[in-house]
Amino acid sequence: MEEETLVLMLAGTLPIGNLNLIVGKIKFDGQTLTIGDKVIGQELISIGATAMMAASATTCEALGFESPVAAVAGDLGKGDGSALLYKYLAEEAGTTGLSTLTLHYILPQRKGFMDFMEMLDYWEKKPFLTADAGSMLIAKATGSCRKFDLFTPDAGEICFLADPEAGHPAYVKSMLFEIDTTDVPRLIQQAYEHGNAPRYLLIKGPIDFIVEEGKIIHMLKDPNIPVLEPIGGTGDTITGIVSTLIDAGYEPTKACLLAARTNRLAGQLANPTPATKVLEIVNHIGEAVKQVLTRAE
Repeated sequence: MEEETLVLMLAGTLPIGNLNLIVGKIKFDGQTLTIGDKVIGQELISIGATAMMAASATTCEALGFESPVAAVAGDLGKGDGSALLYKYLAEEAGTTGLSTLTLHYILPQRKGFMDFMEMLDYWEKKPFLTADAGSMLIAKATGSCRKFDLFTPDAGEICFLADPEAGHPAYVKSMLFEIDTTDVPRLIQQAYEHGNAPRYLLIKGPIDFIVEEGKIIHMLKDPNIPVLEPIGGTGDTITGIVSTLIDAGYEPTKACLLAARTNRLAGQLANPTPATKVLEIVNHIGEAVKQVLTRAE
């Protein structure tokens, strides 16, 4: 029997004007990110899809896997690039044999997103589907959370998922904002009670929670490095790492735990200060993932 080829795709918009849709392999050399023939400088490897993609490419290299694939378009808030991405996901992505698909920030456009959700039912092979950032927002707003397999929210975003009436984080009930983030377990239960969570959650924060169908499977708080919390992009890197580990065949809750450990260790190895950039942390992910997997064996 011919061995199945696994294809991991990461999709999201980039803050670049006049960037049409690009679908291509991701390469990261420690300083620049290349998607197809588009080179993205280190100044853009920060918060968002670029951090996620650089982390995934680094993890793939550490595992000896093929590079992941990206689907990106430029969008400065007008929605043009997001529309291109939704069109690609609805009309073409289903023919590429994806095993894992992770959606990051794409401007929440109801029609484009729902076209993709509808066409997903007709794909010959449904990929493991993960959402972070804006893709979680539109999934909840359209009642589509259960079509996903994994969300990777932070503690603030779990407040949004827990509020059955909020269609946007700006409209979350104030009582939920007043709940201390240490009360995340209650918010998890509320999110599942209202159908606003997929089977798995990886909640990122001072304590990482790994959840399956409302049950907390793992909680991770060490190594505890408070200076990492305000560094933008560290939540995006964990999404890239876990997407790669899932595509590599790790059971989802184990992949989430290994990804959380890797992200924390990479941060520790970077010896961060408040001025540390996420790029510096990404450059330690390869070493961190090898150490974490060795210890797990």
